[in-house]
Amino acid sequence: MLVDTHCHLDSISELDGALARMKEAGVDRAVTIGVDIGSSEWAIGSAAAHDELWATVGLHPHDARHGTDEVLARLEEIARQPKVVAIGETGLDYHYDHSPRAEQQRVLRAFIAMAKRTGLALVIHTRDAWDDTFDILASEGIPERTVFHCWSGTRAEARRALQLGAAISFSGTVTFKNAESLREAAQAVPLDDLVVETDAPLLTPHPHRGKPNEPAYVRLVAETIAKVKNVAPDEVEAVTTRNATRLFGWIDANEDDSNEDDAN
Repeated sequence: MLVDTHCHLDSISELDGALARMKEAGVDRAVTIGVDIGSSEWAIGSAAAHDELWATVGLHPHDARHGTDEVLARLEEIARQPKVVAIGETGLDYHYDHSPRAEQQRVLRAFIAMAKRTGLALVIHTRDAWDDTFDILASEGIPERTVFHCWSGTRAEARRALQLGAAISFSGTVTFKNAESLREAAQAVPLDDLVVETDAPLLTPHPHRGKPNEPAYVRLVAETIAKVKNVAPDEVEAVTTRNATRLFGWIDANEDDSNEDDAN
């Protein structure tokens, strides 16, 4: 099985069809991401209604200017509901600067603290803001389970993320013909520190460019990672699923059974 660790299913027009195709493609779980109160509540409700879905609660850095104390308090309140596995996405985006950088930094620090209080994973979005992102994570203390989603950095930046103890997630961008630098970064990231995602409905992987993205296409990301690392696709599938299980705190039923057998 595979896990799509990051998608925005509230923006997919045909959810039932997408979930059916996801199952047919052997994608066992998908994590639908909150980027504000509305999408976070939608994610929680959808996760409650579908066994294969899980949710996060967050505020995108584009909207950090809206991160009042009341908004952050509400997000932390709903983050404690069942099937919420992470705080975020949150982070810094200096490419567009839709919110002032000081506000983005303030909200990122608040979400780092929130992840620690709730015991949930932290999902980081960063674009053209590597130094500040790394500095804030280092100064605040990175949560034990943290992932950089939709990796867009270099090999050197990947090494910095790994040194902090974060996992790295690759999306459909790693399949793009002009993304050789991303494939070089993927080659440098140990498989045990890597997960895969779609970021659907955006960033549709090759060869489906121009069509809406969906969780079923995460298999194309995994297959590209396998080619880059010169390993079997089954190995990437197994290891990234194990990594996602660890990242999001899921309990592996088979592992539990084996532990019980050992105890008996």
